[in-house]
Amino acid sequence: MLTLGNLLEEKWEVRRFHLWYMEAVKVGLENFIINILADYFHTPMDGEVIIDFHDMHRLLRRKDLDVAQVTLFAL
Repeated sequence: MLTLGNLLEEKWEVRRFHLWYMEAVKVGLENFIINILADYFHTPMDGEVIIDFHDMHRLLRRKDLDVAQVTLFAL
């Protein structure tokens, strides 16, 4: 995902996610679920969102993103 040089320049959160991502890919994980509390979006009930690693990769590499991806990352 990131070269060692790029990884060392990133914030600790990105480094931590990168290490988790590399381990998750090794065991075959392709996406993960985020629980969304109703209070965050002022909805009547809680929900779940499936996040694909491809989307997270584009977010961390600062590629083109849509509003939904930025909103989810900001949670």
